[in-house]
Amino acid sequence: MKKLSFFVLLSILLIPIVAFSDAKDTLNKSIAHIVSVQDESGAWSRLKGEFPFEAEPTSWAVKVLAMNKVAPDRVEKGVNFILKDQKPDGSWNNNTAHTAFAILALKQANKGNETINKGADYLKTVQDINGGFKRIGKEGAPLTIYTAVVLCALKEAGYKQNDPVVKRAMDWLISCQNADGGYGMPKGAPSLSLSTAWTIKALLAFGIEPSTPSVQNAVAYLLRTQKSSGGFSPVPPAPEDPEVTAYAIMALSGLTDKKDIIQKAFDYLANVQQADGAYISNAPVQFNKTPKKNTQTTAFVAWALSEAK
Repeated sequence: MKKLSFFVLLSILLIPIVAFSDAKDTLNKSIAHIVSVQDESGAWSRLKGEFPFEAEPTSWAVKVLAMNKVAPDRVEKGVNFILKDQKPDGSWNNNTAHTAFAILALKQANKGNETINKGADYLKTVQDINGGFKRIGKEGAPLTIYTAVVLCALKEAGYKQNDPVVKRAMDWLISCQNADGGYGMPKGAPSLSLSTAWTIKALLAFGIEPSTPSVQNAVAYLLRTQKSSGGFSPVPPAPEDPEVTAYAIMALSGLTDKKDIIQKAFDYLANVQQADGAYISNAPVQFNKTPKKNTQTTAFVAWALSEAK
């Protein structure tokens, strides 16, 4: 009986080690793929051969490589591309997400403080009167996912919760929560897991307690989109998707009681990873709902695995 108890205990202790090893292997394969598709210019594309090399996917790749302290020469080339691509107004392409991701990448690489400050100044100038952020400068409606990504960037840039820009954005974001706990893209739109996940991440980043109803209800909605495979879907009835799963992991990794749920998501990502380390997804809107193996999804999976490891 004592021998049996010993082996049961040993197996319990080994499960986290094996799980971590599997996640690390999945991450390493993703990183290897990301490195393999960098252009000589130092930039990355959403999908090499089909889309241009530009700052946004370059920022995702640089962020991931810098997080893991690998391929410093590749990081340096990517950083140089990002720095050169900043526009005179401080933005990247007058796009709030492009600008926010560039800030996140540069902060992770510990490069370009002046460039980061210019980017943050641009974001402040395009904030909507109600507090949200739009996709292109001051054009269109404020969107929750863009507001959440901007908040994550401002946090990394050193902004505090009591900063007026942050407070307005947080207040607007919380006001967008739907009755089901989730968040749509524009205020009042049906809930989506990706906008809900980024909102959770932003709220936690600025110190909103997990016990608050705004976070609890958002997490409850997000968990309803997890499938038996461990993957997360864009909305509860839809099939799971690796990029959406990555966003969910990024949100839930800030919560200490969701490790089992995250482990199931790890298992799903390991199971659907392609032989070359990449991922197939139809999440990128540029693909017109045609699932493709791509760098965008692979970078976000690697980002999520890096944050949760």
